[in-house]
Amino acid sequence: MDHRTKGFTLVEVLITLAVFLVLITMAVPMFTRSVQGTRADTEIGDLQRALNYARLEAIDRGITTRLRPTAGGSVWTGELTVYDGTGNPANVLRVVPALSTGATLALTSGVTAIDFNNLGGLSSPSTAVVITYSLGAQSRTLNVCLNGRILLGGNCG
Repeated sequence: MDHRTKGFTLVEVLITLAVFLVLITMAVPMFTRSVQGTRADTEIGDLQRALNYARLEAIDRGITTRLRPTAGGSVWTGELTVYDGTGNPANVLRVVPALSTGATLALTSGVTAIDFNNLGGLSSPSTAVVITYSLGAQSRTLNVCLNGRILLGGNCG
């Protein structure tokens, strides 16, 4: 009489588990990088859209518009606001949400606001603005040229 039982041996289960754990160990860092990359693209895209919006509103309205941190100062990782005119808080046109935890945004030294004139060019500051976004291993660069062009990863030169 044949007394075989159906199923897996302990050795087979342990080998399968070991292979599974190795695959998971390799997949998690790639998944994390993928999530960070997607988040970086989304957040730099939001900033680029806010800058384009401020520029187009300046042209449409024929007045200066300003993008600056809502709290003021030079902390660009928090909420940002687009104002018309000289930045009076009563004239808010759009609010850009704060960056995700761990993300940093570095601008050209001393920039506390970005102003677009009625022709769509930069009126303040008087030099091109380089914005560098970082999240983990992800990094993106956004340039705001004097003529108002906003370039992702490009160069104003």
